[in-house]
Amino acid sequence: MRITAAFVFLTLAVQFGNATDYFPAGILGRTPAASEAAANRYSTFLESMHEPSLLELAQRDPNAEVYRLLWLREFDRPASIRFVMKPNGTGWFYRRLTSGKGGAQPGRISDSGMSWSWKSRTASFLSAVGRAGFWNLPTIADGDPNVAPECRSHWILEGIRNGQYHVVDRCSPDQSDPILVVGVLAMKLGSLRVHGSRVY
Repeated sequence: MRITAAFVFLTLAVQFGNATDYFPAGILGRTPAASEAAANRYSTFLESMHEPSLLELAQRDPNAEVYRLLWLREFDRPASIRFVMKPNGTGWFYRRLTSGKGGAQPGRISDSGMSWSWKSRTASFLSAVGRAGFWNLPTIADGDPNVAPECRSHWILEGIRNGQYHVVDRCSPDQSDPILVVGVLAMKLGSLRVHGSRVY
């Protein structure tokens, strides 16, 4: 009996010890509880897409430069676009879509692919990230903390560079929002084709 109990405890410890940390604690909400809920939700979608943790990659490889958009629309398929830069100035865009709904159903991968990014295309994407001021944007947009915004979609843009990690989360951004601008460009370069009426 004791051996069985010890085995179960050890198994659970290993499982939890190997859990993937996608986001730093406490940054995705105005309260610890709100941040944890958002992190758990977004992590579930990333896991369903078999996406790696950029947070952990930044800790392992300070030379890595990677950006990823996680796009969660309430009534449409979840998607991600991850750009991985190569040392020679080229890179790859990796796209993933699942069969679920961005509101609450991760689903399974239903479409995936990769697109090569030559030097000029890579430079164009990085320039867009720079113009957006990504590295200086607050993770959560300013707003009335007593009013919960109505979110039809979430645009979560992560980035790592020089061992640093940053994430920006926007709720139903308008067409002028820099995160939406970068996200739409990432979709185009990553060959993620979505009808204009479904971009929200």
